[in-house]
Amino acid sequence: MSHSHLAIRHLVRQLETSGPRKISKPQLPAWLVQFVEQFSERFEPFSGIARVGYQCLRSDDAWELSLFLGEHEIIGGPGDGERHSVNFRFDLFQLTRHFETVQNVSWNAFPNSSVCFEEIADLSFLTIEGIVQGERLRVQIHAGPSEPTGPAMRQYGDGRLEVV
Repeated sequence: MSHSHLAIRHLVRQLETSGPRKISKPQLPAWLVQFVEQFSERFEPFSGIARVGYQCLRSDDAWELSLFLGEHEIIGGPGDGERHSVNFRFDLFQLTRHFETVQNVSWNAFPNSSVCFEEIADLSFLTIEGIVQGERLRVQIHAGPSEPTGPAMRQYGDGRLEVV
C-alpha cells in the first residue's frame, strides 16, 4: 500500500471547491495583485526553483499580506509524502521601493519556540507596514508556509517538478 496522501488531499480539495459549500474569495484590487507579483521577485532560493505563496485579507484598518516560499512534496520512493522547505534569501534593501511611505519595519523572532508557537511560519518573520496606492498595507515575510497550507510543488523520483 502506498504511503501517499495525495488521494485524500485531492478528495478534500474537491469537497472544498465543489457544490453549495464553495467558499468565495474576495477579489483583490489590481494594485495589490501587482504588488504581490513585484514583491515575490525578491525571494531568491539558494538552490533549485521555488514558488511563492501568499495569504491576504482585509482587516478594519489595512490589507494584511503574508508571503512565503511553498514547500516541495516528495512523490514516490522512501520519502513519499514528505515535505521540504526551501532555503532562500530575501532582498531587504529594495524592499521599501514598493511602498509610497514606510511606517514600520520589524523582525519578530521566537528562538524559544516551545513557549510561543509550534509552526515554522510563526517562528521568525519580518513585518513591513506602509502605504501603497494610498492604502495601508501590512506585509509579513515568513520562513515557510503555515501548517494548513498545501505543497507548492511536487517533486518526483525522476527529477520532474509539478506546480500544485
